[in-house]
Order: sequence, then structure tokens, then C-alpha cells
Amino acid sequence: MRALFAVDLSPILAGRDAAPFPIPPFEVLDTVEGEPLTATVTVHADRTNRGVRFRGTVRGTQESACARCLKAVRVPLAAEIDEEAVEARHQTGEELAIGKGNMVDLGRLAIEALDLVRELAPICSPPCPERCGLCGGEHTAASCPTREVDPRLASLAALLTEDRDDEPQIG
Repeated sequence: MRALFAVDLSPILAGRDAAPFPIPPFEVLDTVEGEPLTATVTVHADRTNRGVRFRGTVRGTQESACARCLKAVRVPLAAEIDEEAVEARHQTGEELAIGKGNMVDLGRLAIEALDLVRELAPICSPPCPERCGLCGGEHTAASCPTREVDPRLASLAALLTEDRDDEPQIG
């Protein structure tokens, strides 16, 4: 897997103080399950006793197709990052590890954060009308202009009368 935005942590790991490590804001683009995700990342790093802690925000967009009308939509996304990258000697399980050359891929971390909050069935904003199951038009099946009464039910449709206010209600 290619690195999206690799950061060298050597300067912060070599330091003995707990001063915050400046990471300039950056943008990253990747595709997740065929949908492009664009992210703008604002994050800072702090030295911990096991490695480096990253805290910040990721704002981005998901480019997808509307689940109703299939038109292209752009969904705004936002996520928080609070992750610790640990040195190999402190790794006990599934923690984010500091890689070769003291590198961590912050771009991948940002895309994963947006992947957790992305819409699985995005819809247009404002919401688009439903698609008719009968003709495929942009309206509900109940209001379809091409809707015809099933000939087998035509005799029952003839029995239906319009509601009138002057007739007494039964029941």
C-alpha cells in the first residue's frame, strides 16, 4: 500500500521534551471502495512515553452517487483524530506502529478516519424525489400518471366511491 502523506518522526522522537511537534495542514486524496475521498487535515503531534500522539481534525468530501436518483453527489464529512503511534518495543497488539525510518503515514490515518464516518447510502441535498417503481420517473408509485387499474380489479374499483362529508360515517 502506497503512502499518502508520510511524516518523519525522528525529530520528535529524538527530543526529550514534550513540546508539540508542528505538522503543517495538508490535503490528501484516495479512493475507498470506488468512491473518491478528499481530506484536509489539521493535526499536531505530542511526544508520549511510548511514541507520538496525533490529535486534530479531518474535513473532506465523499464523491458518490445518490442512492435514490443515481446523480453525482458530494457529501461533506468531518472526523476527529486522536491516535497514538507507538515504537516497536512498546507494541502489544493492534496499535499504530511507527514504521521504518521513524515514518508514519498520516494521510492513510486521515482517510481511515473519514472512511469511518462516510455515508453508505448518500442522497441528494435537498433530498431528491423517489423513483417510481412502475415507470422510473421522479415521483412515487402512488402518484404515477401512467398508473392504470389492474383489469382484474376494475370491478372492485367501480365500487369505490368518493368520500362525502354529508354521508354518515359507519363504525
